[in-house]
Amino acid sequence: MAFRIIKLVTISILSILCFLAFRCVMLSLNPYSDTRPILLSEKVAFPDQNERSLMENDFYQNLSMLNENRFSSLSTEQIEKLASTLCIQGLTMDLDNRAMASLFFPSSGHVLAMLIDDEDSEEYQNLDGISFPARLSYNRIASLHPKMNALRTKYESFFDVFYSMSKSNALTFPTKWFESNFVAWNGNVTLPGLSSLPRLNELDYSHTFALDIFLQNVEYLSWNIQRGPIIHSLSDGIVVSAESGWLGFPRKSTALSYIKGGISPKSGNGVIVYSPEEHRYYLYFHLYDLFVEKGDILLRGQPIGHGGNTGINARKKGGGDHLHLEIFDSKKGRFLRNTQIITLLKNSSKNRLAVSPR
Repeated sequence: MAFRIIKLVTISILSILCFLAFRCVMLSLNPYSDTRPILLSEKVAFPDQNERSLMENDFYQNLSMLNENRFSSLSTEQIEKLASTLCIQGLTMDLDNRAMASLFFPSSGHVLAMLIDDEDSEEYQNLDGISFPARLSYNRIASLHPKMNALRTKYESFFDVFYSMSKSNALTFPTKWFESNFVAWNGNVTLPGLSSLPRLNELDYSHTFALDIFLQNVEYLSWNIQRGPIIHSLSDGIVVSAESGWLGFPRKSTALSYIKGGISPKSGNGVIVYSPEEHRYYLYFHLYDLFVEKGDILLRGQPIGHGGNTGINARKKGGGDHLHLEIFDSKKGRFLRNTQIITLLKNSSKNRLAVSPR
């Protein structure tokens, strides 16, 4: 008898709990306590499906114009009009900068192919001592180079319009990504004391058109992974490429030196920022992680991620503890020399406050 009573009580409790759980689910689907219908005009409550369908068809038709063959046939004026139209349509469809950039911008491989020169392209096709996935990656970039290099100025016209129209739609970044002493930032890639420039007699002339900036306060994690200080953007601009998830084990074997991810096998995790005002691309490589994504609008001094040692050479023994920086001058169509990058960093505005949380 007692067992039956306990059984009935248990069933009753379970029934009540099931009802409460069901009620919670229904409230999550319809959180309004007042279940009476909300009276809205038909146009607001139920957008005209024909209008929406036409708008989406028009959007995807315009999107198809970004096909490389079609895009190459457009004039600068047509590209600027296309960019403006796509941005307006994207915002109307509630797409943010990141979503639009994922649809509008070329891939990271295409962006690299756009910036390298013929000599780099030839080198990419003849690299030795790298894994099969790495070879495939570099061969792809090299194959894209002729077409993308010819389209660079056209893409920059598109980036310019996207940047000018997207500033007001920029994301607000969490305050936790700003160092507590961010006001000490003085225009360098890190806060003072967390990085240093090589002396002229220490420059690596295998990197004539790049600069390796030494990082301080580097954390040495398991599996030969390094996490350095926060890296700051040297310019205002738009993120045209941002790739993380680099995976490789160059200390194990050539076959495992690169498996997947990153901007490229040797670059590792990285960010490429295009500055319309300066007509320059800033390339930050070997990062540990990224705070930004493709399409983000950046302010000078904004954190973009932690320094690290991703990338084939950076992950090898003795290859980390630095940020690999390249700067491409789009007006002259070439990368700055390492001595020019040092001069630029030394002449960077002093005592300019880093971006404060918005």
